[in-house]
Amino acid sequence: MHPVLLKLGPLKLGPLVLGPLLLRWYGAMMGLALFVSIPVTARFGALFGIERRLIVDSLALPFLTSLLVGARAGYAVSHPQDFVGDPLAIIRPPYAGLASHGAIAVGLAFLAVWCPRHRVPMWRLTDAMMPAILLAIMLVRWGNFMNGELYGDPTTLPWGIVFPGVPGGPRHPLQLYEIAGTALILGWVLRAAGRRPFDGYLFWWGIIASSALRFMLDLLRSEDRTVIFLTWGQMAALGLIVWGSWFLWTHARRGRTRPNPSKEAGGR
Repeated sequence: MHPVLLKLGPLKLGPLVLGPLLLRWYGAMMGLALFVSIPVTARFGALFGIERRLIVDSLALPFLTSLLVGARAGYAVSHPQDFVGDPLAIIRPPYAGLASHGAIAVGLAFLAVWCPRHRVPMWRLTDAMMPAILLAIMLVRWGNFMNGELYGDPTTLPWGIVFPGVPGGPRHPLQLYEIAGTALILGWVLRAAGRRPFDGYLFWWGIIASSALRFMLDLLRSEDRTVIFLTWGQMAALGLIVWGSWFLWTHARRGRTRPNPSKEAGGR
């Protein structure tokens, strides 16, 4: 593994030296995740009765920006020790360190404002986003793997991987575990997309499943545990599992029938 995907230069133009310019795996995978999320969400939005124009022209850019801001803020809150003595590093490029729970919190807050203004049911829109969210997780975790970060505890299992510069011998490749688990969740979401009993069903089941996966994988990341024997990721995952379970339970009790996309599209 190597964090650099592509290296260009240095280029010499007389006395000037440009570069080298580096394209890193993590940045490339993050960019690809953001790029593919727009058409994927638009495709499922159309399936659920949401106009493609709203997603592509009005939602995409400000929403993706809010996710990046939230992810950075979430990392700063959960890793304050990284910014002791230099708090401006939170906003100074390069932005090393993002947290998915921050992206979820700020993203939902953004949608709570945007959706009423555009007369789009918020939880129906999150259902349309769920396949793109899961694809993004898989792509970003591959970037983490190539960066040699977010690895697990030492292991003697035959698929353990030695990460460059990390002591302790072979480690659990938690990034690859999460990619495999997320692929299974994505498969279920795609199968269930045509039979949603209510808005928010796909989103919250996807969040619950991916949070449970994250909680279990972090059991193999003992070096990152806090004073209460849980990682920050595990604490955020528990909160999302509780919230999602409450949402699904309350909406299932209402006995809602499956939404009619044609009626919903005409009623906006």
